[in-house]
Amino acid sequence: MSENELEKKIDDMEWTLFDRFMYGGLGHGYFCFPTNLVRIIFTVLFPPLGVILKHLKVVEQFPYITMQTLQNLFDNIGDIVYCFVLTSLFYVPGLIYGLSGLKCAETSGGADGSGGEDFRDLTMDDIKSHIQDIKKKRSIRAKLASGR
Repeated sequence: MSENELEKKIDDMEWTLFDRFMYGGLGHGYFCFPTNLVRIIFTVLFPPLGVILKHLKVVEQFPYITMQTLQNLFDNIGDIVYCFVLTSLFYVPGLIYGLSGLKCAETSGGADGSGGEDFRDLTMDDIKSHIQDIKKKRSIRAKLASGR
């Protein structure tokens, strides 16, 4: 397969996982991580730590952990202890509880249920229209470059 054929296949979103793996297209396109990936990883490793991160409200300025942060942790200590007890009962119940807390936080808009940012689900049509916009910009750039 020539490079032009491969690039056209990628631009038309007709490539498969095999094509991306064999021809080096894994870095091309969209690769989305969940916004709470770190919390998911810590929840899988040790579920009570994921629940702690759920209730931890870190501020963006130094000192990062304030008295309000600690107060919020102490207000939700029952949730943390409950997850610890479930985790001590063969790990899986605590994992389910910790992950369900993450799911509830995401569906309610944030860990504190305050609504958070408004995200809409991306569809394949949204991605294709974005790629079409990129193609238009490329063609305009190419016309401008050839016109000079």
